[in-house]
Amino acid sequence: AEYVRLGPRWPMRLNAAMRMRRCWRSFTCCLLAAGAAIVQQASSENFLTSSAAPRCIARRAARATAPSMPTVEELDDMYPELGRREVAVLAKGENWAVVYNPSGAVAHWHKELYREEKKGSTLLGRAKRTLRRPLHLVGRLDRSVSGLSLLAFDPETAEALQAVNTSKVYYALCRNSGETFLDRGCFAITRPLLDKKPFGKKHGGVMKESYTDVEVLLGGKDPDCCLVRAEPKTGRYHQIRRHLRNITLPILGDTYCKKRTREYFESFGIQLPRRVMLHLYSIRVPATEKTPEIYVTCPLPPNFQHLIRDSFPSWASQAQELLPELFAVAPVKLPPVPVVTPKALEPRNSVAPPQRGLWVRFKDWLQRRGLGRREATSLARHW
Repeated sequence: AEYVRLGPRWPMRLNAAMRMRRCWRSFTCCLLAAGAAIVQQASSENFLTSSAAPRCIARRAARATAPSMPTVEELDDMYPELGRREVAVLAKGENWAVVYNPSGAVAHWHKELYREEKKGSTLLGRAKRTLRRPLHLVGRLDRSVSGLSLLAFDPETAEALQAVNTSKVYYALCRNSGETFLDRGCFAITRPLLDKKPFGKKHGGVMKESYTDVEVLLGGKDPDCCLVRAEPKTGRYHQIRRHLRNITLPILGDTYCKKRTREYFESFGIQLPRRVMLHLYSIRVPATEKTPEIYVTCPLPPNFQHLIRDSFPSWASQAQELLPELFAVAPVKLPPVPVVTPKALEPRNSVAPPQRGLWVRFKDWLQRRGLGRREATSLARHW
């Protein structure tokens, strides 16, 4: 076939094609080797931060070189006796529960956890193991924020709780003395925000109305820091962080100027924890058709309290006098639901003997009529 297609000189033509293919292969290998040498010689940081690097490569390199997220045990010490697979239940009803959400615990599972070798488990998974039943998350906290989380036992209760206006009160430590806001009392921030999805994805670039009631309670200089009370009225992505950042009160641990903030406090000998200094103190839910009125509070974690006492002595004692509920001990958690042993694992004596099936009785009848065991079993099964 090759002879008919190429003619009498087909061996020479085949050899030329093979030579061209080999030349092209060696040329491609040379290009790859030159590119590898250039990349090895150049600095990886300069390449990834330059405008020539694709965004996807820069993102992946940043994720790979970023320090791993600390575990819950390293960030939060509210309930040190709990394991990685348990959660503290602070209040519970017939079809709802309020649990403590420690800093560092992810609300629910997502693909980013594969990078971190599955350290611990999600908040929803912990609550399911503690309460021994399926659960539905009603609102969620960011991973580096501590506070309270409301859970529902069925979808109808979750819809009823999400349909009402829930009042949430947060307390935050911000970088600024707050002197310009101390005399204003409680004021509202009404700046519209660009609504975003988690992980930075946008909803189409639409500015949405956002309302947050803010009150600067205490503050001082050297180092510049203040205690802020915030109550959001709408639920935009990172609303409290972005609104406080807009009035020059960035929260400690936020990504905005994180490196400069850490260097500033280290100059005073203060080591900030690797978390956002924001805590959800209370949740108030009005009565619905499914649930009564819910009001639960939770003081600051011990490491949060120690940071205020040890690092800001100019106003720490005043804060303990004005807000003693923030510096209280950890609330008593409810006992976990006992493990129910399945019937299959119960002792054999307590289980009723299984009823004999119809084909088994038919097999016994055939054997009594003189048929062999093997023939009776086969005939009864086919029947």
